[in-house]
Amino acid sequence: MAAMLRRPVFFMTGLYLGGNRYQIHFEQLADFSITSRAERDAAIAAAQQHYVERLNHFCRLAPYNWFNFFDFWQKKS
Repeated sequence: MAAMLRRPVFFMTGLYLGGNRYQIHFEQLADFSITSRAERDAAIAAAQQHYVERLNHFCRLAPYNWFNFFDFWQKKS
């Protein structure tokens, strides 16, 4: 959608540091503002790869921030 609308895409995460403390990160993943239609597929693939790399970085930086201990699939009574 961002590529079609020629807009930037940002990555945002908040790492829990304990107590009431978080470290917030915003990074631009891609800027499709000057991407031509012919370059769109390659630019989208590059943005996806950049997203994977950044997510990998932050998961390794704070691995315990990424667990959900809530029983998400619990049956309703």
